Amino acid sequence: MRHEFAEIFGFAAAATSLYAAYAKTIIPLRVAAIAANVLAMIYSLSHGTYPTFMLNAVLLPLNGWRLHAMLKLIRDIDRAIAGDTNVDWLLPYTRPQLFKAGDVIMTRGEHATAAFYVVSGEVEIVELGRSYGAGTLLGEIGLFTPDGKRTMTIRCKSDVQTARINYDRFKELYFANPEFGFRLLRLIVARLQGNTELPAGVPGQVT
Repeated sequence: MRHEFAEIFGFAAAATSLYAAYAKTIIPLRVAAIAANVLAMIYSLSHGTYPTFMLNAVLLPLNGWRLHAMLKLIRDIDRAIAGDTNVDWLLPYTRPQLFKAGDVIMTRGEHATAAFYVVSGEVEIVELGRSYGAGTLLGEIGLFTPDGKRTMTIRCKSDVQTARINYDRFKELYFANPEFGFRLLRLIVARLQGNTELPAGVPGQVT
């Protein structure tokens, strides 16, 4: 009877592992992987297969950490939407890039491949003659334009420190969890609605 009871855990571990392998989004995948790790550890202990137990003991905290990271990302986006729509939550997924005063970060009409978050310094939208400082997200809407082209030219008025996130990274986060893409769109819409200074007929965010 004890052997049969242990086999139940083995079959359950196999079933959850198969579900994790076919899960299309990251959160259900991680939850299933955590369940599979726990069930496999119980099964391994009951049979004395300690190498398998140790493997799952290592994978369990790794899957837990990855699940925590994705849930934290979603919570941070929610806070950004509910609050002042800052995008500090994106910083862990970026890499720093520095520009000198007078450098052009992006040019109207060029192909858009990345967005930039201004960490410090001041930039100017050339077509509008308007300046923006730290906390400004530049170029994220280029990800969603039909032709993938920039609609504004951005020049540095001072030395500028930015955090760059490639569109491929945006897409990776989206495919890992489509909820990320949905909430990112909500954030962009909220920023557009709050940008009352842009005149009518001008594309609404710094792209």
